[in-house]
Amino acid sequence: MSGRLFPPARRSAATGGFTLLELLVALSLFAVLSLLTYTSLRAMITSREHTARESERLAAVQMAVARLGLEIQQAQARGIRDEYGNPQPAMHFGTLPGAGLEFTRGGRPLPLPGTGGGNLVRLRYLLDGDELIRESWPVLDRGPGLETFRQPILDGVEAFEIRFLDNTGVWHSYWPPQAVFAPGQDAMAADDRLPAAVEVWLELADWGRIRRLFPLAAGLGA
Repeated sequence: MSGRLFPPARRSAATGGFTLLELLVALSLFAVLSLLTYTSLRAMITSREHTARESERLAAVQMAVARLGLEIQQAQARGIRDEYGNPQPAMHFGTLPGAGLEFTRGGRPLPLPGTGGGNLVRLRYLLDGDELIRESWPVLDRGPGLETFRQPILDGVEAFEIRFLDNTGVWHSYWPPQAVFAPGQDAMAADDRLPAAVEVWLELADWGRIRRLFPLAAGLGA
């Protein structure tokens, strides 16, 4: 056996690991895939958040319109006296700037003790800034200094418009359907007629105009 040394065998290229170029390509592909995954995930989350906001807004609008309509349809022909002792109609709107829609409604299940109004309650809907507000009084015939219970109903409202249909088929932009209402005017305040229907328009900043028509059973026979 000779003492000549044999040169070491070369390692196969298959066992030599990744080259720098292959690592760079792999990292680039991983970065692109990660970016695509993040973009898709972010788009899905944004879409879900948008859908949730739209659903919440839809529910808020539906609840506000349904509540307003239910209370209008429960209007009763019962006038009141204001804090100055002046008689007021059962329903009035559009005759005093910023006064909103004020009316007496029935259907309160549990009358407050001492209200003297049974199941009746006096309400007012008005627009304050971009919020539709519901106000109520604890008694029908109120005295000086009596505060209202004020409750925001819907925001993002740009306009609150109402029309009234009387039982002869004539539309009015104000109610009662006389010339101009003035506090303490007995002839006007004695008019406790109710319209046959009330048409409500809400101008929403995000959804545009919404129209609803509410018939009043109490006004059809008036």
